[in-house]
Amino acid sequence: MSDLDFKLGNKEKPKCHAIVYFSDNEIIYASYVIDFPITGDISKYIPEMFADQIPDQDMDKIIFPPLPEKFEGTIDELINLCSLRSDDLIYGGAISSEEKTLAMSKLSQIANDYSELCKEYFDQITLDNLLNDSSKNIKEISDTEILEINNMEESELLSEVTKIIGKINFSKDTNEIDTIEGYKKEILNISELLPENRKIKEIISYLDIETEKSEKLISAYISRAYSMFNEDYINVKELDSIIQDLENSLN
Repeated sequence: MSDLDFKLGNKEKPKCHAIVYFSDNEIIYASYVIDFPITGDISKYIPEMFADQIPDQDMDKIIFPPLPEKFEGTIDELINLCSLRSDDLIYGGAISSEEKTLAMSKLSQIANDYSELCKEYFDQITLDNLLNDSSKNIKEISDTEILEINNMEESELLSEVTKIIGKINFSKDTNEIDTIEGYKKEILNISELLPENRKIKEIISYLDIETEKSEKLISAYISRAYSMFNEDYINVKELDSIIQDLENSLN
C-alpha cells in the first residue's frame, strides 16, 4: 500500500469519504472516493444482456468521476470545502491532463489504497469498544473529546474550528447563548494547541458581530491559518492585507 498524502484528515482514522486531488502546473484536478460500509453485487442491477461486461466481483467503493476533473477554485477553497463537509483530503501528486489513462490509473490506485485503509481501520474496532463507549457518562465523554483534540494534527484542529463556527451560526439562529459560549471556549482551547502565528484566537472577538464584514473576517482568518500550515506565504500576505482592511472598516 502506498503512503497516502493526507492534507486533511488522519490516516489512522479515515472517514471513508475523501476528495483526491492532483496538480497540473497551477491547475487542480479532483475526484471523490467513497468506501462503502457494505458490499453489493452490481451485476444484479445490470440488464442480463450486459452482465458479461461487468467484472465478477462485489462493489465496495465508488470513484466519481473516474477521471479527475478540473476544480474551479483554489487550494484554499478546496480545503475549506473538505472542512465544511468533514471529508478527508488526499493529494495524489502531479499529473498531465493530456495523459488521461495514467491519471485514471493513479486515481484508481489511490482509491484502492484508501479503501483498504478504511477496512483495516474498522477491522480494529471491536463490539466491546463500541459498547464501552455507549455506557460512558457525560463527564467521561467530555474528557475523551478533550483527549482527542489534544491528539489531533494541525489540519484536523483547523477543520474542527471550521465545524465549530458552523455550529455557532446554527446556535445563533436558535438563540442558544450558553451553547455559543461553550463553543467559544472550544475554539480558545484549540487555538492554544496551534502555533500562535495561526491567529485563530483572533476569530473569537468577531463571533458576536453579525455583519457581512465580520463573516468575511472569520473566513479570512481561517484561510490564513490554512495558508500558514501549507507554507503559502504569498497568500498569507494577501490575506493579511484583506484582514487589515476589514478590521479598519469595522473600527
